[in-house]
Amino acid sequence: MSHHDQSFVQTMLAAWNAHDVEGAMALMTHDCLWEIPRGVEPHGTLFSGSTEVRAGIANAFRSMPDVHYESIHSCVGADHVVMELLVTGTLADGTPAKFHACDVLTMRDGKISEKRSYRKVVER
Repeated sequence: MSHHDQSFVQTMLAAWNAHDVEGAMALMTHDCLWEIPRGVEPHGTLFSGSTEVRAGIANAFRSMPDVHYESIHSCVGADHVVMELLVTGTLADGTPAKFHACDVLTMRDGKISEKRSYRKVVER
Protein backbone atom coordinates (compact mmCIF):
# COMPACT_ATOMS: atom_id res chain seq x y z
CA MET A 1 0.00 0.00 0.00
CA SER A 2 1.46 3.35 -1.03
CA HIS A 3 0.25 6.79 -0.08
CA HIS A 4 -0.31 9.26 -2.91
CA ASP A 5 0.21 12.98 -2.62
CA GLN A 6 -0.53 16.18 -4.50
CA SER A 7 2.36 15.54 -6.88
CA PHE A 8 0.45 12.54 -8.25
CA VAL A 9 -2.56 14.81 -8.92
CA GLN A 10 -0.32 17.33 -10.70
CA THR A 11 1.35 14.59 -12.78
CA MET A 12 -2.02 13.23 -13.84
CA LEU A 13 -3.41 16.66 -14.71
CA ALA A 14 -0.25 17.53 -16.65
CA ALA A 15 -0.73 14.49 -18.90
CA TRP A 16 -4.44 15.20 -19.42
CA ASN A 17 -3.85 18.93 -20.06
CA ALA A 18 -1.14 18.09 -22.59
CA HIS A 19 -3.63 15.73 -24.29
CA ASP A 20 -0.98 13.06 -23.84
CA VAL A 21 -2.85 9.77 -24.19
CA GLU A 22 0.24 7.66 -23.54
CA GLY A 23 1.20 9.80 -20.54
CA ALA A 24 -2.29 9.29 -19.10
CA MET A 25 -2.11 5.56 -19.78
CA ALA A 26 1.29 5.30 -18.06
CA LEU A 27 -0.51 6.18 -14.81
CA MET A 28 -3.06 3.37 -15.21
CA THR A 29 -2.91 -0.38 -14.67
CA HIS A 30 -3.13 -2.71 -17.68
CA ASP A 31 -6.60 -3.87 -16.55
CA CYS A 32 -7.89 -0.38 -15.75
CA LEU A 33 -11.52 0.70 -15.84
CA TRP A 34 -12.89 4.13 -16.71
CA GLU A 35 -16.52 5.15 -16.21
CA ILE A 36 -17.60 8.36 -17.93
CA PRO A 37 -20.80 10.26 -17.06
CA ARG A 38 -22.66 9.82 -20.36
CA GLY A 39 -24.11 6.57 -21.60
CA VAL A 40 -27.14 4.32 -21.54
CA GLU A 41 -26.30 2.65 -18.21
CA PRO A 42 -26.72 4.18 -14.74
CA HIS A 43 -22.92 4.39 -14.47
CA GLY A 44 -22.63 6.03 -17.92
CA THR A 45 -20.22 4.27 -20.26
CA LEU A 46 -17.59 1.82 -19.04
CA PHE A 47 -14.25 1.37 -20.77
CA SER A 48 -12.53 -1.82 -19.63
CA GLY A 49 -8.85 -2.62 -20.13
CA SER A 50 -6.06 -0.50 -21.51
CA THR A 51 -7.13 -0.75 -25.17
CA GLU A 52 -10.66 0.55 -24.49
CA VAL A 53 -9.50 3.17 -21.98
CA ARG A 54 -6.83 4.46 -24.42
CA ALA A 55 -9.48 4.81 -27.15
CA GLY A 56 -11.87 6.53 -24.72
CA ILE A 57 -9.25 9.07 -23.66
CA ALA A 58 -8.30 9.79 -27.29
CA ASN A 59 -11.97 10.28 -28.13
CA ALA A 60 -12.42 12.66 -25.18
CA PHE A 61 -9.58 14.82 -26.52
CA ARG A 62 -11.15 14.81 -30.01
CA SER A 63 -14.57 15.73 -28.57
CA MET A 64 -13.14 18.79 -26.82
CA PRO A 65 -9.86 19.62 -28.60
CA ASP A 66 -8.82 22.38 -26.18
CA VAL A 67 -10.03 20.76 -22.95
CA HIS A 68 -8.28 21.93 -19.79
CA TYR A 69 -8.55 20.50 -16.28
CA GLU A 70 -7.93 22.75 -13.28
CA SER A 71 -7.67 21.30 -9.80
CA ILE A 72 -10.12 22.85 -7.36
CA HIS A 73 -9.51 20.44 -4.48
CA SER A 74 -8.14 16.96 -4.06
CA CYS A 75 -7.91 14.37 -1.32
CA VAL A 76 -5.28 11.67 -1.44
CA GLY A 77 -4.92 8.44 0.46
CA ALA A 78 -3.50 4.96 0.28
CA ASP A 79 -6.18 3.43 -1.95
CA HIS A 80 -8.03 6.41 -3.41
CA VAL A 81 -7.49 9.85 -4.89
CA VAL A 82 -10.47 12.19 -5.25
CA MET A 83 -10.13 15.24 -7.47
CA GLU A 84 -12.59 18.10 -7.85
CA LEU A 85 -11.97 19.84 -11.16
CA LEU A 86 -13.02 22.82 -13.24
CA VAL A 87 -13.18 21.65 -16.85
CA THR A 88 -13.12 24.21 -19.65
CA GLY A 89 -12.85 23.97 -23.39
CA THR A 90 -14.73 24.05 -26.64
CA LEU A 91 -16.75 21.18 -28.02
CA ALA A 92 -15.93 20.00 -31.53
CA ASP A 93 -19.04 21.85 -32.81
CA GLY A 94 -17.74 25.18 -31.40
CA THR A 95 -19.89 25.26 -28.27
CA PRO A 96 -17.97 26.54 -25.23
CA ALA A 97 -17.98 24.25 -22.19
CA LYS A 98 -17.33 24.99 -18.53
CA PHE A 99 -18.34 22.68 -15.70
CA HIS A 100 -17.28 21.16 -12.42
CA ALA A 101 -16.29 17.52 -12.40
CA CYS A 102 -15.08 14.96 -9.91
CA ASP A 103 -12.84 11.95 -10.49
CA VAL A 104 -12.70 9.16 -7.95
CA LEU A 105 -9.57 7.10 -8.54
CA THR A 106 -8.99 3.66 -7.05
CA MET A 107 -5.26 3.01 -6.76
CA ARG A 108 -3.35 -0.25 -6.98
CA ASP A 109 0.44 -0.63 -6.91
CA GLY A 110 0.92 3.11 -7.44
CA LYS A 111 -1.33 3.30 -10.52
CA ILE A 112 -4.98 4.01 -11.29
CA SER A 113 -6.97 0.79 -11.52
CA GLU A 114 -10.39 2.50 -11.68
CA LYS A 115 -11.36 6.03 -12.69
CA ARG A 116 -14.94 7.04 -12.07
CA SER A 117 -15.76 10.44 -13.58
CA TYR A 118 -18.72 12.57 -12.56
CA ARG A 119 -19.77 16.02 -13.72
CA LYS A 120 -22.27 18.77 -13.06
CA VAL A 121 -24.78 19.33 -15.84
CA VAL A 122 -25.03 22.88 -17.17
CA GLU A 123 -28.50 23.72 -18.45
CA ARG A 124 -28.79 26.30 -21.17
